[in-house]
Amino acid sequence: MQDNLEQVVERAVRRALDNSTQSPWKDSEQAAGYLSCSAGTLKTWRSRGEGPAYHVIQEKLIRYHVSDLDAFVRGEVAR
Repeated sequence: MQDNLEQVVERAVRRALDNSTQSPWKDSEQAAGYLSCSAGTLKTWRSRGEGPAYHVIQEKLIRYHVSDLDAFVRGEVAR
């Protein structure tokens, strides 16, 4: 039982550390996973001027900030 508890605690600590060091910026695949949709859906929304706010970096990289994704889920998007 003790080993099992130690493993549970160790996994919880690793998850917490992983989450604290991750960048708040997500590419299309990561953002799609965060929203439980597909990257294709995000692309369609971008082309229609819908969906969460995104940022274009050097005219080709699309990035989504976690706070923008959260705002979209809460219905606070004004695109």
